[in-house]
Amino acid sequence: MPKLSFRRLQGRGGFTLVELLVVIAIIGILVALLLPAVQAAREAARRMSCSNNLKQLGLAAHNYNDTFGQLPYNNDAIWGRRGSFSWVCGALPFMEQQPLFDKIDYIGNAANPGEPPYGNTENNGGTLLTQPGNNVLLRQTILKVLLCPSNQQPNLRTNQNGGYQNGSSGSQFSGAGIDYVGNMGHIWGGWKDCGAVPDFYCGIPSNNPVLCNTYFVKGGAGTPWTEVGYTDLNQHVNGVFAYRGSARLADILDGTSNTIMFFEDMHWNGGNNPQRHDRNHTVDAAWMSPLAAINTLRNPMNNKNPAWLQGAGDVRCHGWSSNHPGVAGATLADGSVQYFTENLDHFVRYALATKDGNEAVEVPTR
Repeated sequence: MPKLSFRRLQGRGGFTLVELLVVIAIIGILVALLLPAVQAAREAARRMSCSNNLKQLGLAAHNYNDTFGQLPYNNDAIWGRRGSFSWVCGALPFMEQQPLFDKIDYIGNAANPGEPPYGNTENNGGTLLTQPGNNVLLRQTILKVLLCPSNQQPNLRTNQNGGYQNGSSGSQFSGAGIDYVGNMGHIWGGWKDCGAVPDFYCGIPSNNPVLCNTYFVKGGAGTPWTEVGYTDLNQHVNGVFAYRGSARLADILDGTSNTIMFFEDMHWNGGNNPQRHDRNHTVDAAWMSPLAAINTLRNPMNNKNPAWLQGAGDVRCHGWSSNHPGVAGATLADGSVQYFTENLDHFVRYALATKDGNEAVEVPTR
Protein backbone atom coordinates (compact mmCIF):
# COMPACT_ATOMS: atom_id res chain seq x y z
CA MET A 1 0.00 0.00 0.00
CA PRO A 2 1.51 3.34 -1.04
CA LYS A 3 2.32 5.86 1.63
CA LEU A 4 0.99 9.40 1.53
CA SER A 5 3.66 12.00 1.80
CA PHE A 6 3.37 15.00 4.15
CA ARG A 7 3.46 17.32 1.16
CA ARG A 8 0.43 15.58 -0.44
CA LEU A 9 -1.59 15.80 2.80
CA GLN A 10 -0.64 19.42 3.23
CA GLY A 11 -1.75 20.24 -0.28
CA ARG A 12 -5.39 19.14 0.37
CA GLY A 13 -5.92 21.28 3.51
CA GLY A 14 -8.19 24.08 2.13
CA PHE A 15 -11.03 25.08 -0.20
CA THR A 16 -10.70 26.90 -3.43
CA LEU A 17 -12.46 30.25 -3.90
CA VAL A 18 -15.01 28.64 -6.20
CA GLU A 19 -15.84 25.99 -3.60
CA LEU A 20 -16.30 28.66 -0.93
CA LEU A 21 -18.62 30.66 -3.18
CA VAL A 22 -20.69 27.56 -3.92
CA VAL A 23 -21.04 26.76 -0.20
CA ILE A 24 -22.04 30.37 0.59
CA ALA A 25 -24.60 30.31 -2.22
CA ILE A 26 -26.08 27.05 -0.90
CA ILE A 27 -26.31 28.48 2.62
CA GLY A 28 -27.98 31.61 1.25
CA ILE A 29 -30.55 29.53 -0.61
CA LEU A 30 -31.29 27.47 2.50
CA VAL A 31 -31.74 30.61 4.60
CA ALA A 32 -34.04 32.09 1.96
CA LEU A 33 -36.10 28.89 1.98
CA LEU A 34 -36.22 28.64 5.77
CA LEU A 35 -36.92 32.32 6.56
CA PRO A 36 -40.59 32.28 5.47
CA ALA A 37 -41.11 29.12 7.50
CA VAL A 38 -39.54 30.76 10.56
CA GLN A 39 -41.65 33.89 10.09
CA ALA A 40 -44.77 31.77 9.66
CA ALA A 41 -43.94 29.86 12.84
CA ARG A 42 -43.49 33.12 14.74
CA GLU A 43 -46.80 34.49 13.44
CA ALA A 44 -48.50 31.22 14.38
CA ALA A 45 -47.16 31.64 17.91
CA ARG A 46 -48.36 35.25 18.05
CA ARG A 47 -51.76 34.22 16.75
CA MET A 48 -52.01 31.49 19.36
CA SER A 49 -51.18 34.03 22.07
CA CYS A 50 -53.79 36.39 20.64
CA SER A 51 -56.36 33.58 20.67
CA ASN A 52 -55.56 32.92 24.30
CA ASN A 53 -56.12 36.61 25.14
CA LEU A 54 -59.52 36.56 23.43
CA LYS A 55 -60.38 33.36 25.28
CA GLN A 56 -59.45 34.89 28.65
CA LEU A 57 -61.64 37.92 27.96
CA GLY A 58 -64.54 35.63 27.12
CA LEU A 59 -64.09 33.70 30.36
CA ALA A 60 -63.89 36.93 32.36
CA ALA A 61 -67.10 38.22 30.76
CA HIS A 62 -68.94 34.97 31.46
CA ASN A 63 -67.82 34.91 35.09
CA TYR A 64 -68.87 38.55 35.47
CA ASN A 65 -72.28 37.73 33.99
CA ASP A 66 -72.65 34.78 36.38
CA THR A 67 -71.88 37.08 39.31
CA PHE A 68 -73.78 40.26 38.39
CA GLY A 69 -76.40 39.08 35.91
CA GLN A 70 -75.03 41.04 32.95
CA LEU A 71 -71.82 41.51 31.01
CA PRO A 72 -69.19 44.01 32.24
CA TYR A 73 -70.75 47.46 32.18
CA ASN A 74 -69.14 50.02 29.87
CA ASN A 75 -68.97 53.70 30.89
CA ASP A 76 -69.56 52.48 34.38
CA ALA A 77 -72.23 54.79 35.78
CA ILE A 78 -72.90 52.27 38.55
CA TRP A 79 -69.85 53.65 40.34
CA GLY A 80 -71.39 57.11 40.60
CA ARG A 81 -70.50 60.40 38.95
CA ARG A 82 -70.41 60.46 35.16
CA GLY A 83 -69.50 56.84 34.64
CA SER A 84 -66.10 57.26 33.07
CA PHE A 85 -64.62 53.77 32.96
CA SER A 86 -64.55 51.07 30.33
CA TRP A 87 -65.93 47.57 30.79
CA VAL A 88 -62.33 46.47 31.37
CA CYS A 89 -62.31 48.10 34.80
CA GLY A 90 -65.29 46.11 36.01
CA ALA A 91 -63.84 42.90 34.59
CA LEU A 92 -60.43 43.32 36.27
CA PRO A 93 -61.22 41.05 39.26
CA PHE A 94 -62.14 38.29 36.79
CA MET A 95 -58.85 38.76 34.93
CA GLU A 96 -56.69 38.13 38.03
CA GLN A 97 -56.32 41.90 38.52
CA GLN A 98 -58.16 42.42 41.82
CA PRO A 99 -55.34 44.58 43.33
CA LEU A 100 -55.49 46.94 40.34
CA PHE A 101 -59.28 47.11 40.57
CA ASP A 102 -59.06 48.00 44.26
CA LYS A 103 -56.64 50.89 43.62
CA ILE A 104 -58.70 52.70 40.98
CA ASP A 105 -60.50 55.81 42.22
CA TYR A 106 -64.09 55.35 41.03
CA ILE A 107 -65.50 58.30 42.95
CA GLY A 108 -63.49 61.29 41.78
CA ASN A 109 -63.75 64.75 43.27
CA ALA A 110 -66.72 64.76 45.64
CA ALA A 111 -66.66 68.56 45.66
CA ASN A 112 -67.29 68.61 41.93
CA PRO A 113 -69.82 65.91 40.93
CA GLY A 114 -69.39 66.77 37.25
CA GLU A 115 -65.73 65.91 37.36
CA PRO A 116 -64.96 62.63 35.56
CA PRO A 117 -62.71 60.38 37.65
CA TYR A 118 -60.73 58.54 34.99
CA GLY A 119 -57.65 60.62 35.69
CA ASN A 120 -56.86 63.11 32.94
CA THR A 121 -56.55 66.87 33.05
CA GLU A 122 -58.87 68.65 30.66
CA ASN A 123 -60.16 72.06 29.72
CA ASN A 124 -63.90 71.63 30.08
CA GLY A 125 -65.75 74.82 29.20
CA GLY A 126 -62.74 76.89 30.15
CA THR A 127 -62.37 75.29 33.58
CA LEU A 128 -59.25 73.26 34.27
CA LEU A 129 -60.13 70.01 36.02
CA THR A 130 -57.51 67.79 37.58
CA GLN A 131 -58.70 64.24 38.18
CA PRO A 132 -57.52 61.84 40.92
CA GLY A 133 -53.77 61.43 40.68
CA ASN A 134 -53.91 57.73 41.52
CA ASN A 135 -55.65 56.98 38.25
CA VAL A 136 -53.02 58.90 36.26
CA LEU A 137 -50.54 56.11 37.01
CA LEU A 138 -52.99 53.23 37.08
CA ARG A 139 -54.28 53.90 33.58
CA GLN A 140 -50.71 53.34 32.38
CA THR A 141 -50.69 49.78 33.73
CA ILE A 142 -49.94 47.50 30.78
CA LEU A 143 -52.22 44.45 30.69
CA LYS A 144 -50.82 41.82 28.32
CA VAL A 145 -54.22 40.16 28.01
CA LEU A 146 -55.44 43.29 26.21
CA LEU A 147 -52.57 43.46 23.70
CA CYS A 148 -52.19 41.43 20.53
CA PRO A 149 -48.55 40.29 20.06
CA SER A 150 -48.83 40.99 16.32
CA ASN A 151 -49.55 44.66 16.93
CA GLN A 152 -46.39 46.73 16.46
CA GLN A 153 -47.75 49.82 18.19
CA PRO A 154 -46.25 50.76 21.58
CA ASN A 155 -47.96 49.25 24.60
CA LEU A 156 -48.17 52.69 26.20
CA ARG A 157 -50.24 54.99 23.99
CA THR A 158 -49.69 58.76 24.10
CA ASN A 159 -52.02 61.66 23.26
CA GLN A 160 -55.12 59.83 24.45
CA ASN A 161 -58.36 61.54 25.43
CA GLY A 162 -61.06 60.63 27.89
CA GLY A 163 -63.77 59.91 25.38
CA TYR A 164 -66.99 61.40 24.13
CA GLN A 165 -68.74 63.30 26.97
CA ASN A 166 -66.03 62.04 29.32
CA GLY A 167 -63.34 64.56 28.55
CA SER A 168 -62.71 67.07 25.81
CA SER A 169 -60.93 65.96 22.66
CA GLY A 170 -58.21 68.48 23.46
CA SER A 171 -57.19 66.73 26.68
CA GLN A 172 -54.21 64.42 26.35
CA PHE A 173 -52.75 61.70 28.53
CA SER A 174 -50.79 58.48 28.32
CA GLY A 175 -52.58 55.20 28.78
CA ALA A 176 -51.83 51.52 28.33
CA GLY A 177 -53.27 50.20 25.11
CA ILE A 178 -56.17 47.92 24.24
CA ASP A 179 -56.40 45.81 21.06
CA TYR A 180 -59.71 44.03 21.80
CA VAL A 181 -63.04 45.82 21.93
CA GLY A 182 -66.60 45.03 22.92
CA ASN A 183 -69.07 44.59 20.08
CA MET A 184 -71.67 47.38 19.78
CA GLY A 185 -73.37 45.62 16.88
CA HIS A 186 -74.05 47.25 13.52
CA ILE A 187 -74.71 50.86 14.55
CA TRP A 188 -73.98 54.34 13.28
CA GLY A 189 -73.64 57.31 15.59
CA GLY A 190 -71.62 59.24 18.11
CA TRP A 191 -67.91 58.61 17.62
CA LYS A 192 -68.67 55.61 15.39
CA ASP A 193 -70.31 57.39 12.44
CA CYS A 194 -67.86 56.82 9.60
CA GLY A 195 -70.07 58.11 6.81
CA ALA A 196 -67.42 57.34 4.18
CA VAL A 197 -68.22 53.62 4.47
CA PRO A 198 -71.06 52.96 2.01
CA ASP A 199 -74.41 51.37 2.76
CA PHE A 200 -73.59 47.91 1.46
CA TYR A 201 -76.01 46.20 -0.90
CA CYS A 202 -77.31 49.66 -1.82
CA GLY A 203 -75.60 49.86 -5.19
CA ILE A 204 -72.06 50.20 -3.82
CA PRO A 205 -70.42 47.77 -4.12
CA SER A 206 -73.45 45.60 -5.00
CA ASN A 207 -77.18 46.10 -5.26
CA ASN A 208 -79.78 44.25 -3.22
CA PRO A 209 -82.70 46.55 -2.37
CA VAL A 210 -84.15 44.16 0.20
CA LEU A 211 -80.92 43.84 2.19
CA CYS A 212 -80.19 47.53 1.72
CA ASN A 213 -83.51 48.88 2.97
CA THR A 214 -83.87 46.31 5.73
CA TYR A 215 -80.38 46.33 7.22
CA PHE A 216 -77.80 48.72 5.81
CA VAL A 217 -79.19 52.25 5.55
CA LYS A 218 -77.26 54.55 7.92
CA GLY A 219 -79.61 55.67 10.66
CA GLY A 220 -82.29 53.17 9.58
CA ALA A 221 -83.81 50.42 11.67
CA GLY A 222 -81.09 47.91 10.76
CA THR A 223 -78.14 50.26 11.30
CA PRO A 224 -79.51 52.62 13.93
CA TRP A 225 -78.16 55.91 15.13
CA THR A 226 -77.28 55.87 18.80
CA GLU A 227 -75.68 58.33 21.17
CA VAL A 228 -73.50 58.39 24.24
CA GLY A 229 -75.82 60.37 26.47
CA TYR A 230 -78.38 57.65 27.13
CA THR A 231 -78.07 55.75 30.38
CA ASP A 232 -78.08 51.98 30.68
CA LEU A 233 -77.88 50.06 27.39
CA ASN A 234 -78.12 52.79 24.75
CA GLN A 235 -81.30 53.08 22.78
CA HIS A 236 -81.22 51.15 19.51
CA VAL A 237 -77.85 49.46 20.08
CA ASN A 238 -78.13 46.01 18.50
CA GLY A 239 -74.88 44.55 19.83
CA VAL A 240 -73.57 43.31 23.14
CA PHE A 241 -71.95 46.52 24.45
CA ALA A 242 -72.95 50.18 24.25
CA TYR A 243 -71.46 53.61 24.93
CA ARG A 244 -73.10 53.22 28.33
CA GLY A 245 -74.12 49.78 29.42
CA SER A 246 -74.00 46.16 28.35
CA ALA A 247 -76.36 43.32 27.60
CA ARG A 248 -76.98 40.11 29.48
CA LEU A 249 -76.08 36.77 27.96
CA ALA A 250 -79.79 36.02 28.10
CA ASP A 251 -80.41 38.98 25.75
CA ILE A 252 -78.45 37.32 22.94
CA LEU A 253 -81.42 35.73 21.21
CA ASP A 254 -79.55 34.89 18.01
CA GLY A 255 -77.50 32.38 19.98
CA THR A 256 -74.22 32.90 21.77
CA SER A 257 -72.38 30.84 19.13
CA ASN A 258 -73.65 33.19 16.38
CA THR A 259 -72.87 36.55 18.01
CA ILE A 260 -69.54 38.28 18.50
CA MET A 261 -68.71 39.55 21.98
CA PHE A 262 -65.16 40.90 21.49
CA PHE A 263 -63.10 41.46 18.37
CA GLU A 264 -59.63 42.68 17.43
CA ASP A 265 -59.30 46.40 16.79
CA MET A 266 -55.84 47.88 16.21
CA HIS A 267 -57.22 51.44 16.44
CA TRP A 268 -55.46 52.45 13.22
CA ASN A 269 -55.31 56.13 12.33
CA GLY A 270 -55.95 55.14 8.72
CA GLY A 271 -55.90 58.31 6.63
CA ASN A 272 -56.69 59.01 3.01
CA ASN A 273 -53.21 58.90 1.51
CA PRO A 274 -53.24 56.12 -1.10
CA GLN A 275 -49.48 55.71 -0.71
CA ARG A 276 -49.53 54.82 2.96
CA HIS A 277 -52.06 53.51 5.44
CA ASP A 278 -51.28 54.98 8.86
CA ARG A 279 -50.99 52.11 11.35
CA ASN A 280 -50.23 54.38 14.28
CA HIS A 281 -52.83 54.34 17.06
CA THR A 282 -55.73 56.74 17.34
CA VAL A 283 -56.47 59.01 20.31
CA ASP A 284 -58.97 56.46 21.64
CA ALA A 285 -56.75 53.44 22.20
CA ALA A 286 -56.25 53.13 25.99
CA TRP A 287 -58.06 50.50 28.05
CA MET A 288 -59.43 52.74 30.81
CA SER A 289 -61.32 54.90 28.30
CA PRO A 290 -64.93 53.72 27.74
CA LEU A 291 -64.79 55.00 24.17
CA ALA A 292 -61.67 53.00 23.28
CA ALA A 293 -62.97 49.65 24.58
CA ILE A 294 -66.00 49.35 22.26
CA ASN A 295 -66.69 49.64 18.54
CA THR A 296 -69.19 48.89 15.82
CA LEU A 297 -68.82 46.05 13.32
CA ARG A 298 -70.27 48.16 10.52
CA ASN A 299 -66.89 48.99 8.98
CA PRO A 300 -65.29 46.26 6.81
CA MET A 301 -62.44 44.28 8.30
CA ASN A 302 -58.97 45.77 7.75
CA ASN A 303 -60.49 48.82 6.09
CA LYS A 304 -57.68 50.51 4.11
CA ASN A 305 -59.73 51.80 1.20
CA PRO A 306 -58.94 55.54 0.91
CA ALA A 307 -62.49 56.18 -0.29
CA TRP A 308 -63.86 54.63 2.92
CA LEU A 309 -61.76 56.73 5.31
CA GLN A 310 -62.29 60.29 6.42
CA GLY A 311 -58.78 61.61 6.73
CA ALA A 312 -55.78 60.88 8.89
CA GLY A 313 -56.56 60.43 12.54
CA ASP A 314 -60.35 60.30 12.15
CA VAL A 315 -61.21 57.99 15.04
CA ARG A 316 -64.63 57.14 13.63
CA CYS A 317 -63.33 54.88 10.87
CA HIS A 318 -61.17 52.30 12.62
CA GLY A 319 -62.77 48.92 13.26
CA TRP A 320 -62.30 45.17 13.10
CA SER A 321 -58.63 44.87 12.19
CA SER A 322 -55.52 42.81 12.74
CA ASN A 323 -51.96 42.27 11.55
CA HIS A 324 -52.62 38.54 11.17
CA PRO A 325 -52.39 37.94 7.40
CA GLY A 326 -55.85 38.17 5.88
CA VAL A 327 -57.82 37.40 9.04
CA ALA A 328 -58.86 38.88 12.38
CA GLY A 329 -59.99 37.19 15.55
CA ALA A 330 -63.13 37.43 17.64
CA THR A 331 -64.58 35.97 20.82
CA LEU A 332 -68.09 34.68 20.29
CA ALA A 333 -70.60 35.11 23.09
CA ASP A 334 -70.35 31.43 23.98
CA GLY A 335 -66.70 32.05 24.89
CA SER A 336 -65.18 30.35 21.85
CA VAL A 337 -62.56 32.08 19.69
CA GLN A 338 -62.63 32.12 15.91
CA TYR A 339 -60.76 33.84 13.08
CA PHE A 340 -62.64 35.31 10.14
CA THR A 341 -61.36 36.26 6.70
CA GLU A 342 -61.19 39.90 5.65
CA ASN A 343 -63.32 38.93 2.63
CA LEU A 344 -66.22 38.11 4.93
CA ASP A 345 -69.59 38.83 3.32
CA HIS A 346 -71.09 42.07 4.61
CA PHE A 347 -74.40 40.47 5.55
CA VAL A 348 -72.65 37.65 7.43
CA ARG A 349 -70.68 40.27 9.34
CA TYR A 350 -73.96 42.04 10.06
CA ALA A 351 -75.47 38.82 11.44
CA LEU A 352 -72.43 38.20 13.64
CA ALA A 353 -72.68 41.76 14.96
CA THR A 354 -76.31 41.76 16.08
CA LYS A 355 -77.53 39.90 19.15
CA ASP A 356 -81.24 39.57 18.38
CA GLY A 357 -81.80 40.24 14.67
CA ASN A 358 -82.83 36.67 13.79
CA GLU A 359 -80.75 36.76 10.58
CA ALA A 360 -80.63 33.43 8.77
CA VAL A 361 -76.97 32.91 7.80
CA GLU A 362 -74.40 30.18 8.20
CA VAL A 363 -71.50 31.39 10.29
CA PRO A 364 -68.26 30.50 8.47
CA THR A 365 -65.62 28.51 10.30
CA ARG A 366 -61.88 28.82 9.81
